[in-house]
Amino acid sequence: MSGGGKVVCVTGAAGYIASWTVKLLLRRDYSVRGTVRDPELIDPVVEGTLNVLKACAKAKYVRRVVMTSSTAAVAYTGQPVNADVLVDKTWFSVPSVCEKLELWYPLSKTLAEKAAWKFAEENGLDLVTTNAGYIFGPPLQPIINFSVGIILDLFKGLTYPNGYVPNTDVRDVANAHIQPFEIASASGRHYLVDSSPHFSYIIKIIRESFPNLKLAESML
Repeated sequence: MSGGGKVVCVTGAAGYIASWTVKLLLRRDYSVRGTVRDPELIDPVVEGTLNVLKACAKAKYVRRVVMTSSTAAVAYTGQPVNADVLVDKTWFSVPSVCEKLELWYPLSKTLAEKAAWKFAEENGLDLVTTNAGYIFGPPLQPIINFSVGIILDLFKGLTYPNGYVPNTDVRDVANAHIQPFEIASASGRHYLVDSSPHFSYIIKIIRESFPNLKLAESML
């Protein structure tokens, strides 16, 4: 679908996801306005989110806001998750659980998204969120983001974590930010996970593709 010159504002436009979002928007003939963001500390994340939403509510021509959240705002509830548990749109990480485990990134994402939904409901703002897990794929910016850094760490250590990696390609995540602008019926929270391989499988794939590289040999 062509954007036909419609204007889209992308906050944090120099970031990993946002830079791909800008690139795909431009390919679709949207006009893009970008802003930079503050460091991801808890207060700036919440306040920055609300500042953007307040500006959007004030500017009556803003049709819809698509917010980058995370599975981190969903996963840390302190409750066991098994085949009998339905994870739906009402699930949020519990702040007290995040604080107890010193999980500051999930805490910031949880508080920011909950504040965003509260503001949107109180002010009649059309909000959609994307909740992706670990995000892999080629970076357009010169720095390495946290998710890609996890893969790089496999080349540095002797061990790898005993865990699974719910992930999505950064280009799919960027496209998932654009589709809510083009699909009028889009609404709510969108959980974005393509697959959840174990770290051992990721090691296996890298080793098969690059047999001469030195990788972590054993699991923690």
